[in-house]
Amino acid sequence: MTAIDPRAGAAGQLEEARRLYESGELDAAAAIFAAVAADDQAPDQAQAAEGLSVTAERMAGILLEEGEPGEAADLLLQALSVPAVAEAPRLRVLLGIAHLELACAEFAGAIETGPDSDTAALAIELLARTLPLRGRDGDAETVWRYGLDHEDTVLAAQVRERLDRP
Repeated sequence: MTAIDPRAGAAGQLEEARRLYESGELDAAAAIFAAVAADDQAPDQAQAAEGLSVTAERMAGILLEEGEPGEAADLLLQALSVPAVAEAPRLRVLLGIAHLELACAEFAGAIETGPDSDTAALAIELLARTLPLRGRDGDAETVWRYGLDHEDTVLAAQVRERLDRP
């Protein structure tokens, strides 16, 4: 991480953060933007908050693409904890997306280890209804089909009831 030179002033720090962002050193850029955005006395606090928001959005997007929704959620929560960034709508949406991905992983895990038909049927329904929110309609169909064709006839019947519900 790049050290922040307090003698550079907020403007100099923001310029350094922008340079780091452009060179792909996102962690270092985020640290500088966060420090300035958290300083209520900084004249460029709003610019730093915007820089932090843009940087956190990019970092979270990368983490989500790499299949790391937990890390993305942690990063977004950290950025949103800075008061000047706390209301950033795009970051809140990305946090929701990260949580949807985490939920999908939990539902899938419950299907694989579900101790009973009721739990497995619920997990199948929740996963199949959540996947389309992430643009994964084909995966949702596969999950429904898995439940409908399951060798456990009680489970298959419960999945059928859940699928037929409005």
